[in-house]
Amino acid sequence: MKQNKCILFYFFLFITITTIAQNKSFDSIVSALQKEHLFFEKTFIHTNKSKYDKEDTVWFKAYVSSSDNKPSLKTTLLYVSLFSAKGDLIETQNIFIHEGIGVGQFALHDGLDSGDYYIQARTNFMKNFGDENAFVSKISIGNIVKKNIGKSEILYDVQLFPEGGYLLENAANVIAIKALLNGKSYAFQAKIIDSKNNEIVYFNNPYKGMSKCEFYYKESEKYQAIININDTILKIDVPLPKSKGVTLKIKENSSFLDLEMQTNQQTLQNLNDAYFVLFHQNNKIVNYADIVLKDTSKIVLKIDKKDFYNGVNTVTIFKNNTPILERKFFVYKDVEKIDVNIEKLTKEKDSVVFKLNTLASDGAANLSASVLSNSEQLDVNTNIEAAFLLTPYLKGYIEKPSYYFNDKNKDRFIHLDLLLLTQGWTQYATSEFINNLNPKYKYDFEIGYKLSGFSRPLGSNNLALINNENKIIDKIFLNNKLDFEFKNLLIHKGDSVKLSFVKPNKALAKPENMYFDSIINNKEVLKANVFTSNYSIPFIINENINEVDFAFYDNNVTELDQVNVSGKIKSEAYHKKKKLVDKYWKTTFDIGKYMPLPVRDSYKNEYLLTYLEKEEGVRLVNWKGLEWYLAVGVTGEAVLFIDGKKLDSGDLNSLRLEMKDVEAVMMQPIKMNRKYQIFTTENYKKGIEELYVNYVFEYGFNAPKKYYTPIYDFNSKNKSQEIDWKPILKTNTIGEVSFKVKNSFSGYVFYIQGFTRNGKLINQIIIVE
Repeated sequence: MKQNKCILFYFFLFITITTIAQNKSFDSIVSALQKEHLFFEKTFIHTNKSKYDKEDTVWFKAYVSSSDNKPSLKTTLLYVSLFSAKGDLIETQNIFIHEGIGVGQFALHDGLDSGDYYIQARTNFMKNFGDENAFVSKISIGNIVKKNIGKSEILYDVQLFPEGGYLLENAANVIAIKALLNGKSYAFQAKIIDSKNNEIVYFNNPYKGMSKCEFYYKESEKYQAIININDTILKIDVPLPKSKGVTLKIKENSSFLDLEMQTNQQTLQNLNDAYFVLFHQNNKIVNYADIVLKDTSKIVLKIDKKDFYNGVNTVTIFKNNTPILERKFFVYKDVEKIDVNIEKLTKEKDSVVFKLNTLASDGAANLSASVLSNSEQLDVNTNIEAAFLLTPYLKGYIEKPSYYFNDKNKDRFIHLDLLLLTQGWTQYATSEFINNLNPKYKYDFEIGYKLSGFSRPLGSNNLALINNENKIIDKIFLNNKLDFEFKNLLIHKGDSVKLSFVKPNKALAKPENMYFDSIINNKEVLKANVFTSNYSIPFIINENINEVDFAFYDNNVTELDQVNVSGKIKSEAYHKKKKLVDKYWKTTFDIGKYMPLPVRDSYKNEYLLTYLEKEEGVRLVNWKGLEWYLAVGVTGEAVLFIDGKKLDSGDLNSLRLEMKDVEAVMMQPIKMNRKYQIFTTENYKKGIEELYVNYVFEYGFNAPKKYYTPIYDFNSKNKSQEIDWKPILKTNTIGEVSFKVKNSFSGYVFYIQGFTRNGKLINQIIIVE
């Protein structure tokens, strides 16, 4: 073998590297990545705390950014979902986003089991980049009791990851390892042995079941990894090497990144292959160049980190226009983060006024602050830096990503590099490589809701949308068409609007027959696709998920199993019933025994008895010409109450109540019989004839509720209690904002998150005694 020669050159000079323009095939790859760039959105959910009681409220603020971490101005609708650890969908909130921010809440209840829960957030447009492109964070609800796991229930999962993607014989290789027990990282010790049981290298895990080692892979030799985990010995075959190719290694220091490419003698004997290197962050290209391997088996690129993007960057090596090696690395730029401080201004009887200063004039910042007692360290699963700089660029669920952005953890960047080695998967084929980084446009930005339908006959060519204050908020010209559609409506779930024809003299004309057919995405039963595997549980809503393709790992890596679990909406019906019970208990004392029945829009112009017959099988029957009653099934009967009054035979025979005048229908089964409670609208009770059709939005933006400050519980075992929640803190032009919080007897922990208009991030925990 020839003696190795090391060629050093700087990234911005590219000395001895030929220009990329000379290679048309590789130029086509770059052009494909740069063509019609899709906007890239990222999300982050800041919850007011991480541990909740069963009847607590999860208050949260949502952040939506562009690829450069600036507030996204594209999307106004964010889906925020709460899942159990089993993958059951508890609730989805449709959050209104304005200039990249929105607020909302999940009202918990005692019907929930104690355990870990996951919050997922995504926009419709984010699905262009795959089903995994969603924010996921973990919270806990109730008192969690750890169960002892029997030996038969223990599942070990250990995987080996060659740096770059494969191993090369007759060359020094780096291999990473990740060990998990029942889906969670676990400590281990390991060694690599050869076919004669000689120990080649020993290593253990420095963090989260991850480690790496370097060894020389001899030709015609076979190696095994011996892993000692949980007093169990596991033997795993080290992946077989390629006889020809290039290895890829990355070494970091404070200012530069050393990228080393090494080949072997077998590869140098064939000089017909062309190698190229591409530096990028998804479809944002940093630079690219030809690589010349002639007369050398090692090339080292010394790269200034300032030339890269803040966060996860990628280097991809191409051989003859096909990607063969890839490595993700992290560049952290302190200048992209803003520190804040907090000072106490005044103390009042029951509160304290604080002033927050961002210590930078980077434009107005939008912040949120959790305020907890300081007697226990805040347990933060993730933060805005992890959500914007790390998780969107990796596959799989990341255990506690906030760890890598806490400057108190001195080895965090070493451990972060291990994470990138073990979870930096990518696509293999050239076409998949391009489509993954720069996908085709399929899913739109969602801007508000729509209301569509048709009316027969056509009362006028002008159809008006009227609010509850009887003001016209929108009007469309139908041009003699029966169909109508109002678009981009800022409507909250439960809001009602009125539709009326407007005649030339501006008089309102009541629609005779109007039907609604608005399509609502999340009206369908949602499904949660759960990856049960090494990398815990990221939950994905909508669409079937494609199989995960592990690039460059041949057949030596086990793919993640995919399980589809039907979503179960547990709390929506609970809260709907509670709302009706609270409203009507004075009219009907036992209303809690009744369950609400859905009423489709198509019944709005039908009679109540028609609805009951079609939906409930309830028939109006005459008995021997003497009296009228409601029959159910073969022998059952039904009793009907309207606004708390029971209807007798004569009332039933003369009943002409239309469903448009019905506000709620509730039913109580009693063996073979039933009781129905019907509640009418206020206008019906007052005898007011409406000149419009009323429409209540079952699906719209979830209206944010006003935060209430909890009472401090001196007897609580929870040492980290909630003091206050400030979801909207906007600084002025010099970076200051003042706010008032409730008095605390044990000090304050401020967990502050946010971003500026210019894309700088704010992530800080401040303790005030």
